[in-house]
Amino acid sequence: MSRNIKTIRGQQVDPNPVGPECISVTKIYDWVTLTNRERTNVTIPPECLEQIEACRAEGNTVTASCSEVLDSRSCDLVGAVPTDIGVPGAQIVTLAFQVQVRVEFLCNGATLPGCSFVTPVNYVEDVILCFPEGTEINCYIYQVQCNVLLNQMLGNVVVLDVVLCPSVRVEADVALEVQARFCGSREIIPIEEQEVDCPYPSFPPQCPTFFPAPTTVVQGAAEYTGTATISYIEGADAAGGVAARQVFTTTPTGELNFTALIGDECRLTESNIVVEFLDTPGPTPTGTIDDERDQSFTFRATEFNQPTPVGTNGLTITGNGIFSPSRGVSENATFTLRMTDSDPVGDSVTLTITSATAIVTIALNEATYLGLEVDVEPCNSF
Repeated sequence: MSRNIKTIRGQQVDPNPVGPECISVTKIYDWVTLTNRERTNVTIPPECLEQIEACRAEGNTVTASCSEVLDSRSCDLVGAVPTDIGVPGAQIVTLAFQVQVRVEFLCNGATLPGCSFVTPVNYVEDVILCFPEGTEINCYIYQVQCNVLLNQMLGNVVVLDVVLCPSVRVEADVALEVQARFCGSREIIPIEEQEVDCPYPSFPPQCPTFFPAPTTVVQGAAEYTGTATISYIEGADAAGGVAARQVFTTTPTGELNFTALIGDECRLTESNIVVEFLDTPGPTPTGTIDDERDQSFTFRATEFNQPTPVGTNGLTITGNGIFSPSRGVSENATFTLRMTDSDPVGDSVTLTITSATAIVTIALNEATYLGLEVDVEPCNSF
């Protein structure tokens, strides 16, 4: 199983104990990294074009390359307008990026006279940022890649394929009392076409809804692939609940693929639960009219509440997801997951999925399901 559970562990001894400190720092209010790929048409200078044609006329091979000109990167703030995404201080920020690249044409590996020239590559992009009054934009391009598409030469034009990788931070100088861990940029928020006002706070607030990512006090991972028997209660009343009128309860056996990653690197956003169950149909369950009843399904978690430690080696977490039975339509569902890491053979997992038409319980333990793997660790901050 591929897992990336990392616990930050630190140790200090007197006379240098760990404790809160007040420091003056540049605080990051928001941080994104962008990727932009530009295909730019560049006009070849007349003197260079003559050299290219002469090289080819003699049966030689023409090649080309492009590279970044050192110290030519720039990123400038063009403007910003408020946007209503439910976060005070959020704005659509317009940024202009530019880099200079040098293009060279070669004949049999030797640079042609007049065929080394510089051309700019620039573009403008909008990005949603938490950019409250009192903060500043710190933007820089941290990587540039450039290639010449010789097969795209049309007359006196050559096509450059340039990839720019900018990093954009919103910052302000503040005084903080800190205990901290490493952090990174977040994912980009899609921009919708809208023009609405967003109130400005008098002091830059944090953006708790999307940066930084929520942390957890416990993290865990579990995986199982193989044959398993589960509990499947199916039925619904007019209000969409399974408890009022149960149709039947079965224990189908089939192939189960189960993975759960909770709070990877102690960040709640780095969580996922994916379940795939392929039923092996058997005898008709009591109370049904089908010859065989396929109870295959998939489930994917979409929202996670904060996990709760259970003892020193377990956790419980709840949330929401999408339940998709093979004989019906996808439904919103809630879930409860409990994981216990008890080596050498005491690992266990219980996942209960509740939708409008079904309650599914998957209970696995390492003694019965030998392929089950569970890891649970506390998030040791400092």
